[in-house]
Amino acid sequence: MHPYIPYLLHDITAAYRTEKPCQEREKSFAEILEEISRMKEDRKYTFGYFCGLKKDDFPPSDQLLKKEMKMVSSAFKKMMRSWNLQCWLPKTLPVNLVYDLLIRTLERKINPLESGIVQFSYCSMNTASCLLGLHCTCLKQKASEGGGSFIEIKL
Repeated sequence: MHPYIPYLLHDITAAYRTEKPCQEREKSFAEILEEISRMKEDRKYTFGYFCGLKKDDFPPSDQLLKKEMKMVSSAFKKMMRSWNLQCWLPKTLPVNLVYDLLIRTLERKINPLESGIVQFSYCSMNTASCLLGLHCTCLKQKASEGGGSFIEIKL
């Protein structure tokens, strides 16, 4: 095992969201709309700013074994959930691409939500420029006009 992996896993565990969002309760429609508009406001800080991790903290995927990338990716996804975040990636992606794209989320600007989930995606819906390459589901769908990566809100 790469000697850095245990330290990296420790750092990921330390990056979990410590402040607990308000207790889950039924929200009014107005409260939901307010939270959505707050999430869409100008995002000043990256996910890395909030969780304390930087892309440079992670070794390049070509220096790790598949099982190490799987271990780190799994821990990273769990940490993301503590921030009410997910990253949509097709199940058919190679392990190194999953690892690389998850780490890239640290550079994406967000406004953390108290409830609901923000879902990142790297699909541009344009098969010529999709970061997911031949593994993307957009190859099976008709490319939409005006593509671009999106942030989806799930409440």
